[in-house]
Amino acid sequence: MYEVISIQEGMRWKEILDLMRIRDVYYSSHYFFSALSLDPGEALMFYYSDEDGSIVYPYIKRRIDGEPLVYFDITTPFGYGGPVVRESGDPIALVEKFLEAFSGYCREERIIAEYIRFHPLFGNAAYFEKHLKLLPLYETYTIDLARFLKDSEVPALNNPEEPVIEVKKLGTVRHMFEFLVLYYSEVRRREEADSYYFFTEDYFEALISNMGPILHLFGAYRDKKLISACYILAEGNTVYQHLDGTLEGEEATGTTEILQLKIAEWGADNNMAFYHLGGDFKMEKAQILPTKKSLANLQPDMFYICEKIHNTSVYKELNIPEETDTIKRYRNV
Repeated sequence: MYEVISIQEGMRWKEILDLMRIRDVYYSSHYFFSALSLDPGEALMFYYSDEDGSIVYPYIKRRIDGEPLVYFDITTPFGYGGPVVRESGDPIALVEKFLEAFSGYCREERIIAEYIRFHPLFGNAAYFEKHLKLLPLYETYTIDLARFLKDSEVPALNNPEEPVIEVKKLGTVRHMFEFLVLYYSEVRRREEADSYYFFTEDYFEALISNMGPILHLFGAYRDKKLISACYILAEGNTVYQHLDGTLEGEEATGTTEILQLKIAEWGADNNMAFYHLGGDFKMEKAQILPTKKSLANLQPDMFYICEKIHNTSVYKELNIPEETDTIKRYRNV
């Protein structure tokens, strides 16, 4: 009926993803290995199958600290995830039986709470809207790269009256510290920045070590000065904008758009189908939202998160964050 696979069982992990026709970086074992530096715990995959289809759900199981008895919660990593459904019969029955099996598993494993970041490009939240309290956070934006190449209205990459902006593909290791200068500068500019998303050097080292050729770094230069840079993840047919940083001031004007256009060109040249730009929670990065929205040539996809309580009595006894804190932590900003 169901199987639980550890990330240490790499061959089986990949076998199930292949069986489910999933080739997305956020479900891969190498991404989960890097994500463990943010959410220390045990990376697992719950695989459910019956006559109505199959559902796969990778997550991180975390011990809740400071409690005399051992309890756990689970979360999808920073980015996207959640259960992926492959139906061959009745999808409603499939989801209901999966949820029943997973709830039983959580009770046995002393898992009291579950936090899901659903995948906007998969639309997997729709299968669970009648069973879980979904929180729509923001729209995300994507470029169809085939249409991008054919689009005659793609803006010119440089204004002849402005200093030339040059975009380069950089070494993920060699230029990491230059990127960090931009990244930390931007994070400090955000009001009420959540330290959970103030990624440390250790995280970037883990990302580089685990992702290998799937991780790429691009930078935009003005007068030989690095102004904006972006780490991307490219696997399957989709490029994902992962983390970025930009200097403050007039010299940064226009660099983000040109950088993203060049990354889109690179993706198209490397036979990728989509470039997912992501989105932003409310207006915390309002200066970037118009660029993402204007570059996208597909309809936006909503990003949903969800909190599911599996043991209400224990949950109430513990000092669990309010919903606003949950949103802040799991919103990918």
